[in-house]
Amino acid sequence: MLFKFILATIALSTIGTLLLLFGDSPSCRNTPAPKARAHLLNATRGINTAFNYLDKKADGHLIQYLGWAVPVGYLVVISICFQQFLSKTMPLLLPVSLLQLIYILGSMFAIFGTTIACIFISPGEVTRESIKHYPFQPDQLIFFKDAADCRTCRLPKPARSKHCSVCDRCYLLYDHHCVWLNNCIGWRNYKWFVAFLLANINMLCYGGVLCFSALWSQMTNWRDFWRVVTRTTDANKVTGIFVILCVIFSIITTSFTILHLRYIYLGVTTNEVEKWSTIEELIDIGVLYRVSPAIQGENYVEEASFNGQILYISLKDERVVLRGDNLRDHNLTQVLSVVDDIDNVYDKGFWSNLVERCTGV
Repeated sequence: MLFKFILATIALSTIGTLLLLFGDSPSCRNTPAPKARAHLLNATRGINTAFNYLDKKADGHLIQYLGWAVPVGYLVVISICFQQFLSKTMPLLLPVSLLQLIYILGSMFAIFGTTIACIFISPGEVTRESIKHYPFQPDQLIFFKDAADCRTCRLPKPARSKHCSVCDRCYLLYDHHCVWLNNCIGWRNYKWFVAFLLANINMLCYGGVLCFSALWSQMTNWRDFWRVVTRTTDANKVTGIFVILCVIFSIITTSFTILHLRYIYLGVTTNEVEKWSTIEELIDIGVLYRVSPAIQGENYVEEASFNGQILYISLKDERVVLRGDNLRDHNLTQVLSVVDDIDNVYDKGFWSNLVERCTGV
């Protein structure tokens, strides 16, 4: 009964996580996923109401306090799993070679090491001193020169930086806020985040192979898996749960890692994907134009209509920079494709992008 409850909990948690993460993505349109995600969010409104009430009592810092529950819980769960593996599954694998034992223990220490590093290493806070050596300049498309200072930190907003509402700080080369680590991922700790993902993939894939091999010796064929796991020893039950967990979460973690590798290939951060989506929307509706010569350093403008008059507005602050009846000194070329008509100045090729993201100092 406990085994079935654990399986049901794993299945429901996995489905819920996938819906929340990917249910509103463009690839899921015209499928049941968006509606299921909406129903899931509606079901949590009562929790959100209670959270907002408690957050007011905590002067808006409740999410910061609760944020520690996830990484601490993750480390506790991982520790319990490792203890169960060593005490229940490991005896099923004996004899184990010295090299294999070293690799198993090394994989465990890699999980703890990379997790702790990601939790406590700063992403690179924006200060007047840190931006002096910051290499990224505005591209005048999604990041602009002379951008307004951060209203909260009262500091300049360098290109590719962002203010995190959870951490209440501005970070350089901001990628995203990771709830699993209760920390933002940015310029100085992205390499540790990559190491964290790889350590988890290694643990899940290698651990899954070890656990399955421990059960395989007791099976005559694939159909024996369920019988061996549910109708034999506690050690087999624990090992069977590990196999299922490793298969599910190795797929999720690998997919997430591939997504980040794609972003590196494209020369964007997770935070910048939304900004580029806005540019793509402007292209799709046919209102983005390249202007030559540049107007106050801006090479692109958005076409708009007001009272029957065609206007061209700045992408930076939506001020009118050109009027449709006064284009004698400028040439306008409609942008038809992000790939063909726009040069992402932050994309230097996959390997250079990877080195740049993983060597922030």
